[in-house]
Amino acid sequence: MELYVYRGEWGLPTIDYDCARVLAYLKFSEAKVTVNFNGNPFSSPDGMLPYLVTDTGRKIAGYTKIVEHLQSRGCDANAQLETQNFIVINGCIQYVFENLYPYFLYSLWGDPKNVDTTRMLYAKRIPIPFNFYCPRKYVLKTNELTRSLAGFCLEDSIELHDVADMLLSAKKCINWVAEKLGDNQYLFGDTPSEIDAVLYGYFSVLLKLALPNNALQNHLKQCTKLVRYVDRITTIYFAKEGFHSPAASSSSTGSSSSSNGTSSKPKEESESNGKPTQKDEDTPYERKKRYVVSGIFATIAMVSYAFMSGILSLSDDHGGGGFFQYDEPEYDDED
Repeated sequence: MELYVYRGEWGLPTIDYDCARVLAYLKFSEAKVTVNFNGNPFSSPDGMLPYLVTDTGRKIAGYTKIVEHLQSRGCDANAQLETQNFIVINGCIQYVFENLYPYFLYSLWGDPKNVDTTRMLYAKRIPIPFNFYCPRKYVLKTNELTRSLAGFCLEDSIELHDVADMLLSAKKCINWVAEKLGDNQYLFGDTPSEIDAVLYGYFSVLLKLALPNNALQNHLKQCTKLVRYVDRITTIYFAKEGFHSPAASSSSTGSSSSSNGTSSKPKEESESNGKPTQKDEDTPYERKKRYVVSGIFATIAMVSYAFMSGILSLSDDHGGGGFFQYDEPEYDDED
């Protein structure tokens, strides 16, 4: 079996929370799976990472389906839990999903101040031309969530982005986890389980990803036990897989100097002159126009790639009804 994930940053094995919790689950369950850190989401069944290629060549995408397949193969991160804890763990995972996940996803892919930073981070790890298209799937997923939970679309004016309740629920969830963890190594004692894999996925990204607006990170950093909890898992299980890029190191140095009171000259001039910055002029119309242009460019690039790779070809038979021919791959029937 082979797992495809995004390459990491900031000393973490991956930049993505879904990839991170799958990687942690593999470690905790001691599953024998080859990990490819240069995954292409365009090759995934749902257009996102992670996805798993089984021994029979079948592709499985998404955390839940991957874990179900691993468990069917006898790789269970909860195998060493007591029966009572095994029953409680699913309730804990559901509580975290309902309370932490909504604002976590919005802060990465919905907040107008953060979305460009997140998109650039992912685009650098996706091959051209797919990096123009694949990150958009996360934005659409976030838009569906905010419409159902908070009643607004991401293209609405920022004044309509009412996320106060989601932020409050996320903070309460973090406080609950900190209280539940206490002085334990892991949430249910000295042995890691699936809930620890899930929490590592969220907390590792929250702590390390530097976003312009990151209220949840500031709250999490105040919970020192959770910070040590994340660092402990990274050190024990991902010491070899942790990745640092030179660009990220230089940018983190620059951000730290900025937080200590050093600011750039152009920013000072912009504030002193009272003129709006480029971020201030990033209206919903401008964002929508940028998405449309990126989508058109990505479509042209992918169609060109399809012709060059032989997936699409022009038909020489003018008497037929089809102008384009698509070389559809054949798959073996599965029971």
